[in-house]
Amino acid sequence: MDFPSRFVDYLNPEKLHQINVSFVVDKLEKQIGGTATNIAYAAAQTLAYFHKQEKSDGISINVLGGLGKDAAAHLRFFKKHKIDTSRIMIDRRMYSAAGSVITDTKDNQIWGFYYGASVAAKRVSLTDFVPKETIMIISANHPDAFLHFQEECIKFHIPYMYDPGMALSWITDKDLTEGVLKATYLIGNDYEIAMVLKRIKQTVSSLMNEGVNIITTLGDKGVRYESTTEKYEIPAVSNIEAVDPTGAGDAWRGGFLTALTNGKPVKEALIVGNAVASFAVEHYGCVNYHITAKEFEKRSQCLKV
Repeated sequence: MDFPSRFVDYLNPEKLHQINVSFVVDKLEKQIGGTATNIAYAAAQTLAYFHKQEKSDGISINVLGGLGKDAAAHLRFFKKHKIDTSRIMIDRRMYSAAGSVITDTKDNQIWGFYYGASVAAKRVSLTDFVPKETIMIISANHPDAFLHFQEECIKFHIPYMYDPGMALSWITDKDLTEGVLKATYLIGNDYEIAMVLKRIKQTVSSLMNEGVNIITTLGDKGVRYESTTEKYEIPAVSNIEAVDPTGAGDAWRGGFLTALTNGKPVKEALIVGNAVASFAVEHYGCVNYHITAKEFEKRSQCLKV
């Protein structure tokens, strides 16, 4: 939903303890989405580009999650884009997870989210991934599923990108600390990274010394990458018309991880992530963009600073 003004203009700072606000929107659309869907689609788009440019055999995209009795639309979508659904758990009693978002003219967002059948993901076993070269991403999910994947990755020594931003409202300091310190990559926007560091009583330097690579997404400013051996700040693609920021972070994650698994060095993978995200923000909804080789190369080249 699009709100044609600013949220802040309708909030009374003296009454924030008792909010009763109605935001009348001027646009409403229903879109297929979810973090797994958005990330997997971005990965599929990036992988299709690599297939056209060079050999990238052997890479597969697997969604590990839970869907409900309305799963058919998601399953058709995944099949269309050659995304493996064999490890999706179906719960026939509940509906699939759903989110509602209102975005104002300054790209501020207010979300409402229903976990639904995503809790079924806690039944997914990661043993099939143990002998393989893979990168997992643990992102927004039902708390039981989120912690299940965290525990499984740590138990089986599976490298993972840790994306706890939307879990910060419920995750304990103990679980958050363990998830961060065992991660290969920690990712979040600048606010989320600051909150994580505060809660686990760590600094960027101390995490890097623990072997954690830190990725801070900076919106229209780009992305920052920090590790003990490499530090980069890659700007966002400029001169594009940003229509909707929803899902841009997921698109970035899918592009970056696909580039890494395709053998790209970190700096190039960061550029790929920024380029993929630039396509996503040009369209309303999270999975309505399509990467063209010519435009992708053009946007990537302008970021190679």
